[in-house]
Amino acid sequence: MGTVVRWDEDRGVGLVDLPDVPGDCWMDAAALDPRLHGGLRAGQIVEVNWTETPDGDHPLRADRVMRRDDLQATPGA
Repeated sequence: MGTVVRWDEDRGVGLVDLPDVPGDCWMDAAALDPRLHGGLRAGQIVEVNWTETPDGDHPLRADRVMRRDDLQATPGA
């Protein structure tokens, strides 16, 4: 599980914070579950399958990202 830190809809890329691993996990639109109509937004809780990469900036890459609707916060609540 992780939290979307940033999502750039125009470029189709973003970052997810995974609490049990160091650094952010990089993701692109190809990793998004097809049911995620309209992409993501910062603060959303997602389930992530990831792989370690040799890239120094983002050593983790998302292979699959699924939004967890049952774990979303209600703004202003």
